[in-house]
Amino acid sequence: MRGRAGLAVLAWLAGPGAALAAEGDCTDYGALGAGTGPRLGTIKDGEARVPFVMGASGRKGCPGPDPACREKAFLVPGNLVILGGAQPGFVCATYVGKTGAVRSGWLPDGAVAPAPASPAPAAKDWTGTWTAPEQTLVIRPGRAAGTLDVKGDATYGALDPDRVRRGAVNIGQVEGEAAPKGADLAFTMGDKGTLPYAAGDPSDCRLRLTLLPPFLLAEDNSACGGMNVSFTNLYRRTKP
Repeated sequence: MRGRAGLAVLAWLAGPGAALAAEGDCTDYGALGAGTGPRLGTIKDGEARVPFVMGASGRKGCPGPDPACREKAFLVPGNLVILGGAQPGFVCATYVGKTGAVRSGWLPDGAVAPAPASPAPAAKDWTGTWTAPEQTLVIRPGRAAGTLDVKGDATYGALDPDRVRRGAVNIGQVEGEAAPKGADLAFTMGDKGTLPYAAGDPSDCRLRLTLLPPFLLAEDNSACGGMNVSFTNLYRRTKP
């Protein structure tokens, strides 16, 4: 069972949303570029199964030690998770399956070992093709020294045969060249090229990336394509 979750019982979520959708709820690791940011952890050895725990919206008094708060979905020793916010005794954790499907929920903090802090990534750690279920980001060295060139495509509905048949798939694109600051890279797509993240018009596409190997975390402002198209997701590198 090492390295695998109970996939048959996991209720997968489509992708990241707000870290704490309501007081006592956990839906993902939180906003990028805010506070300490997301970090990695692993399920400790010696734990047979670690069930996710309901949030306050699932049951009154949760998250808590009451067995009624436990969900059927569970993780096992060695599973890698992305850690976000915390409640007394619990940490908000996000698990990414092999297909890119995402599941978030509370875990007992005693069952999770935070990963050691990683050194600042080199350019080679960024470069490659990164994919999520309906998104692709390709990162290559930029033209200017110290910069990275980011190009991406995203869809909404491409996995729905009915939307494909009706020609109702929405698309989006992103492109920019910027210098990363440690494990973070952010920019705005201006009419005449890449702008700093906070520059440009409110309607311009803005993209923020955080490198958390083996994951690349992305967050946009919902202005990078057609209706419901977003680059906000967790990505795995599929090509160097």
